[in-house]
Amino acid sequence: MTPGYLAVLGRIAPEKGVDRAILALIGRNVVTAASAMVLSPRWREAAGEIRDLHADCGLHLDLTSPFAASRLKVPKLPDLITRSYSRRLRLGDTRDVIEAQLDLFEHALGRPPDFVDGHQHVHQLPHVRRLLIDALQIRYGAGAARIGIRICLAHRWRGAKAHAVGALGARPMAGLARQLGHSVNTDFLGVYDFSPAADLPRLWRNWLTTMQGALPLAMCHVADPTGRADPNDPIRAARIKEFGWLSSEGFRDLCAAQDVALVRWPPGGH
Repeated sequence: MTPGYLAVLGRIAPEKGVDRAILALIGRNVVTAASAMVLSPRWREAAGEIRDLHADCGLHLDLTSPFAASRLKVPKLPDLITRSYSRRLRLGDTRDVIEAQLDLFEHALGRPPDFVDGHQHVHQLPHVRRLLIDALQIRYGAGAARIGIRICLAHRWRGAKAHAVGALGARPMAGLARQLGHSVNTDFLGVYDFSPAADLPRLWRNWLTTMQGALPLAMCHVADPTGRADPNDPIRAARIKEFGWLSSEGFRDLCAAQDVALVRWPPGGH
């Protein structure tokens, strides 16, 4: 069997239980990259916790979360999608939101992000993707190409939800990123319905046996079961189940059986 490589991506700074789970999985060399919700009031604390860990850290561009809504004039996701596709997006305001989040990332970690992805995959929407890429080019110049861009495109059929996520702009985002030399992942795994009844071993077996390209990327949604639950988190039960699975010997055994090595992403990150 030809060895395969996979990066596993978690989200940092939404709330304490999620952060604890991500940090624990980084410590176990399971999560290899973390994207930061820099509008969260936890971001500075989380930045201190992740700064010296063995994982790459990127910007989780946020236009739709409660963190964004409390600080910025941003539309909800359905409205954002409609405005993006109907050319009614307020480009100046969106550009300012992108720049503000890059500022917050840099101020906390003292460097550019290793990659950029998006909350609810908004970074790939029409106009948003162009504004994001332009902001990286203007801000970082020749160094912008070192910043990876997450591409939300599954290269095999992995269900209607995964297909819908990719259809919102993954192919144009990939073309634009590659044109300007950004590293991109070669496949995208981890999309499912977040049901607490989901058969995670079966899902992951299917993902690992069908992933394509030199460096696929899997996203995870996890939470530490200890401590106070976030009452506004509709997928907390699924997060806890994912954390248990990714922490398990069963997950490690599955990776070994499929000859899959978990690696950092993007290549050449900090």
